[in-house]
Amino acid sequence: MVPVAKPVPSLLRNRQGFSLLEAILALVIFAVGSVVMLDLLHRGQAGSTDGENILIASHLAFSRMEELHNVTYASVATEARAAVASPAGFTRFERAVTVTTPYTNLKQVVVTVYWQAPGGETNVSLQTYRSAI
Repeated sequence: MVPVAKPVPSLLRNRQGFSLLEAILALVIFAVGSVVMLDLLHRGQAGSTDGENILIASHLAFSRMEELHNVTYASVATEARAAVASPAGFTRFERAVTVTTPYTNLKQVVVTVYWQAPGGETNVSLQTYRSAI
């Protein structure tokens, strides 16, 4: 006689679907996970925008610094805060140039670029020195 294998008892044999509690728990876990993921995406987008603005502002400050490097020492002067006219297309940025003379024949030049961020006004500054010698 051949032995007959006994069926293995299963805890799930008599179940036909999910209980209401299991379905609600799964929906809660899915909702919490979705909210967390959306928050991470939002923060990533905001960080990307901040980085882009800092990069553009740094470029605008550096380009003005280069323009001032190519003029005579006597022509380097303070410029009031105004919208960026050149290069075109950066109307949301403003730029100011501050020139001080800490020593004879030496000018400290600070170019500051401003823009509005969600948390308030932000700026980037670059500083250099020009000598008359």
